Amino acid sequence: MQVFKTYFKIFKKQWVSIIVYVFLFIGVTMTFTASLLKENDKQFSAEKVPILVINKDNESDLVQGLLNYLGRKADFVQVADNEMARKDALFYQKIVYILTIPEGFTDSFIKGGNVNLVKQTIPDATASYSVDTAVDNYLNTARIYVKQFPGISQKELVSYVDDTLKENTQVTLNNLKGNEKNRSANFNMNYFNYLAYIIIAVFIIGLSNVMGSFQRIDIRRKHQASPLSSQKINMQLILASFIFVMGYLAVFLTANLVCNPYNSLDETTAMYWLNAFVFSLVALSISYLIGITVKGKKAISAISTALSLSLSFISGVFVPQEYLGNAVLKAASFTPSYWYVRANNAIEKLNVYNWDNLSHIFGFMAIEIGFAAAILSIALVVSKRRSQQAY
Repeated sequence: MQVFKTYFKIFKKQWVSIIVYVFLFIGVTMTFTASLLKENDKQFSAEKVPILVINKDNESDLVQGLLNYLGRKADFVQVADNEMARKDALFYQKIVYILTIPEGFTDSFIKGGNVNLVKQTIPDATASYSVDTAVDNYLNTARIYVKQFPGISQKELVSYVDDTLKENTQVTLNNLKGNEKNRSANFNMNYFNYLAYIIIAVFIIGLSNVMGSFQRIDIRRKHQASPLSSQKINMQLILASFIFVMGYLAVFLTANLVCNPYNSLDETTAMYWLNAFVFSLVALSISYLIGITVKGKKAISAISTALSLSLSFISGVFVPQEYLGNAVLKAASFTPSYWYVRANNAIEKLNVYNWDNLSHIFGFMAIEIGFAAAILSIALVVSKRRSQQAY
């Protein structure tokens, strides 16, 4: 196993550049996690809407009761008493709603007449709907009491309406995508999709540079003179590369467990891990092929950057596949990363684990394995021909 041991001796000299990618990826992951935690820690609550109330009626109990009720739903903002200042406040969104109570409103309402309130809002401002609803609730409730109790005083009316509107209905939001299992799957989908870029970039730099050291003409001549066949040498190199790949992948899987705030070791997580393992085999075969065909660390670094970025952009790693055009997706389907992302996207949607749901995911993984086998076969053929050209 001399070739196997030599492989890791050479690898020790490359560890700095590889570790940099590890910390870079984990740093990005931690930032993403912090953002996700901040977003999901926000509990549902009704936001108070900034409004301006212009009361042209008298300070009646009815008006005061309406304003008190609105105060639960809105924040009253003071604006200079002129039309230009109000328009400016709306334009700069200091307020989103202006409610004008016309003169004679109270008397007309108590007598059962119709006096419309006047409103001005920002166009298409959804926040204004909550104010409309609050005003309608209060006045419709008050109108019922006025109709049922002719001659009712304003104080009694306001008291009855307040008692009625004190009753609150507890609302529970059940969101299928909001439970922890689905949030975990969504986090994992983004995590493992982005991992495709890192796997390609890191493995090419790490493996190809080490493999390149074995492709020097003097090293190939020593191999030819040794009792080891080229087949055994290649098997030792592939085994060493596989161990490197598994070790590196274990770091990322551990980071996934640590960083995912919703993580649980369930079937979904296992499927993501399996897909990452399969894709690592693809990256291994690509790196092996580049390592035995490309000379020079600078060239390998350039290929690593170009290949990892190009595959990530067209396959859905950086931009979700549903946002990519048909022509781009057609071209991407000839790349292994496209099928890796498709598998992750399908895993994220899994709710029931049966063969009907899993078969197409395993089909995507089979295509990835097909890419790995084809590329590795090419690499072995190239390696055999290069060994014959040692002299």
